[in-house]
Amino acid sequence: MKRRTFLAAAAVLGAAGGLTACGSGDSPSSTGGNGGGQELSKDTKAELTMFYWDKAQTPTVEANIAAFNKEYPNIKVTPSVAVYKDYWQKLRTQAEGNQLPDVFWMNGPNFQLYASNGMLAELTDLADVEWGSYPSALVDLYTFDNKKYGVPKDYDTIACFVNKAVFEKAGLTIPTDGWTWDEHREAIKKIKESGATWGAVVDFASSQTSYYNTIHQAGGFVLKDGKSGFDDPKSIEGIQYLRDLLTDGSVPAPEVVSDSKADALFMNGDVGLLWGGSWLTKPLREKFTGDEIVVVPLPKKEKEATIIHGLSYAASAKSKNLAAAKALVKFMTNKAANETEAKNGTAIPAFKDTQQVWLDQAPSWQLDVFTKAAEAYAVPYPVSKNTTAWAEKETVLSDVFTGKSDAATVCAKLAAEVNALLEKE
Repeated sequence: MKRRTFLAAAAVLGAAGGLTACGSGDSPSSTGGNGGGQELSKDTKAELTMFYWDKAQTPTVEANIAAFNKEYPNIKVTPSVAVYKDYWQKLRTQAEGNQLPDVFWMNGPNFQLYASNGMLAELTDLADVEWGSYPSALVDLYTFDNKKYGVPKDYDTIACFVNKAVFEKAGLTIPTDGWTWDEHREAIKKIKESGATWGAVVDFASSQTSYYNTIHQAGGFVLKDGKSGFDDPKSIEGIQYLRDLLTDGSVPAPEVVSDSKADALFMNGDVGLLWGGSWLTKPLREKFTGDEIVVVPLPKKEKEATIIHGLSYAASAKSKNLAAAKALVKFMTNKAANETEAKNGTAIPAFKDTQQVWLDQAPSWQLDVFTKAAEAYAVPYPVSKNTTAWAEKETVLSDVFTGKSDAATVCAKLAAEVNALLEKE
């Protein structure tokens, strides 16, 4: 895409986060960085800007910058944080003015748009980066045209948070690995019948925590070889399963979840289970401080499946201090930085064997369900060069979930619209 097309596409990116960094520093430019070009040392002087969202992760960011400055004391890093809803708007504005921050967070849905338009520095040549120590699905997520443009910092998968007392009241045993859709459906029916407000809570507006998972569990797909899979019979089966749960009355309607939020409904204490991401662990721990909760895998149909997504650190291709920017990316994603990430508890660190501290925040909760899923059966979040353009079309699925139309009809229409947009990329 030409730059004007990029800006037009970026204008619709409303599904990401916020960035408020200034432009790059004024030091002489370099063409490489820790894997090609300028060699850095303790005497290297440079100024870098870094942009991210999620204020809750500020302690992690600041601690890792401080550690970076012990190795490179003369490289000044100025971090800036924005709320998620503003992040991509601000990043787009900076892209328009060729003033992207030197280093910034990148997510899957927006990655290919920026990478395909030359906005991101290639990181394939970063020296000493242990690519094999990150989940392969995440490394692939931030690879474009066989070149790497992001180093993973964290990841999340989806599972079920189970309220053990609610299950016991309904006379049910706690689910185990390999439980099925049929077992899940019958269990949450019984929980509702036992007097609970809801058997389970699923956020139907969140593709990542709901239908992307059931589509793959049924053997379907969202995106493959540049084509939509929404009209595949298996994908339709995945959508229909969620509609069946609504028909049973054992899960709240989409409008109820929209008003109250899925995790808040679960925190009321009389809901059997919550379909949720690993990122909910820390806020749930503030409500459930003991061993009331246990995590179990999502139920399966044809196979087990969970969507995996994670953030990466990226560098601007036009950074005036590219060598220093690449060094910062590498440092913010190494093993020590991931160990710091784990202590914060907000996300599962991506680097292999650094997750234990995150797991230890609730030893009885079986949080390793999330990490085992990443290794065994996780499916990468579906992305293309302009993910948000076609993902916005998925709102039509609400017609299925509210009973206005049947799954086959809606999915056929959705697939046609998604394919039309994919052909324009």
